[in-house]
Amino acid sequence: MNFRAMNMFLSEDNIKRHLAHFRNYKLKMSILEKSIPELQGRTMSEIARMPLDRAAKEEALKLLFPIKAHECFFSSFSEAPVKSETVLKDYPSMERFAYELYLEAMANGCGFLFVYLDRGAPKTLFMDRYDRAFLKIEPLLALDLFEHTYFLDYGFEKERFVKAAIMYLNTARLDT
Repeated sequence: MNFRAMNMFLSEDNIKRHLAHFRNYKLKMSILEKSIPELQGRTMSEIARMPLDRAAKEEALKLLFPIKAHECFFSSFSEAPVKSETVLKDYPSMERFAYELYLEAMANGCGFLFVYLDRGAPKTLFMDRYDRAFLKIEPLLALDLFEHTYFLDYGFEKERFVKAAIMYLNTARLDT
């Protein structure tokens, strides 16, 4: 996780608060794993297939979603703009890709905007809570669009945050 890159558009205090929020989810998951040891070290897909009580399975998946989403968000940035060959196959320019992400981010409320590959092409998926659709993708980039992510630094100006964050997305992650 490259927090130095996140310092380009979020304050250190804001990042620390966001990490505390993330750690809270991890703590809740740890407590659940202590009560259901077979959950330990399992992926979301593995948990979805486990023969567990439905309520326990859903609780685990609902906790793992923000954990995985935040891990992706925290590792989605670089300190300098990066060009992606994968993006340039499907978009005329990096700027056009960034603009499409901006439009998608602004069209949705609070949640995560994920970028994943579908048959080698970058696609987006917006989610405001756990949904089984998340099990079908492997997000490579994420923008956390929940207000707690940007409000400390940007107030009600989500647009400024989105523009700043997109500038530092490490789109080279899509070239893997």
